[in-house]
Amino acid sequence: MKTKLIDNYGRIAKKLRVSVTDRCNMRCRYCMPKNNTKWFDDSEVLTFDEIVRLSSILVSLGVEKIRLTGGEPLVMPSIENLITSITKIRHIKSVGLTTNGLLLFDKVEELKSSGLESVNISLDSFKDDRFRIITGVNGLTKVINSIHKAKDAGLNVKINMVVVRGWNDDEVVEFANFARRTGITVRFIEFMPLDGTGEWRSELVFSKKEMVEKLESNFGKMFPLLGQDISTPAELYSFSDGEGTIGFIPSVTEPFCNQCDRIRLTSDGRFLTCLFEN
Repeated sequence: MKTKLIDNYGRIAKKLRVSVTDRCNMRCRYCMPKNNTKWFDDSEVLTFDEIVRLSSILVSLGVEKIRLTGGEPLVMPSIENLITSITKIRHIKSVGLTTNGLLLFDKVEELKSSGLESVNISLDSFKDDRFRIITGVNGLTKVINSIHKAKDAGLNVKINMVVVRGWNDDEVVEFANFARRTGITVRFIEFMPLDGTGEWRSELVFSKKEMVEKLESNFGKMFPLLGQDISTPAELYSFSDGEGTIGFIPSVTEPFCNQCDRIRLTSDGRFLTCLFEN
């Protein structure tokens, strides 16, 4: 019988998240400190060869899907070469990427050619000033252009929006309209206490329940999609008219730990079962 990665709670690891770098070209308020970030030395970060070797071992133990993250993975030169190598691992089912989208536009064709299948793009506001305040950079147009180019290239595109009360919760309806207009899935994420800046407070959490109420007051009843993977953190919904798909990741108010099948490899080579693990 094939050996599997089973933790003390009986969960079987099937998906691997690999942080290829700790560095990022944004300074999002809920994520990374602006002025006191200490980066790993290059000698501390896993090489592409090491990532491929570890990925191969984990695939032999039952991992089926790999997603590259960061920091911002696209700041790594020649990351398409890493993707090509990972896609050649026997029994791997898919390779995805999570990015802030700033550098994606110019790399879409290379990434697609390397075997990349999906891209999750972080976007928290459609307003220029608000985007700059949240991310620390001017780049909204670049991100939006990247979203459309990735979709046109045939990549499976999803938008991740971290919803924070008083910051951007008034844009939930606009993001749902974007999903309905473009066919791109938008996933609304509750504000989690993972921020390096220490800004998280419970009162800033805009809950899934509140999001649903706001959306249904604008669009009518929403319905969970049938047959979705319960191990996926996002609960996907469709609208009564069938236009658009949205998802909710209610990590704070409705934890999904029991069904989690993810493991994580940090850029400095630590093996974690959860973002909250220390």
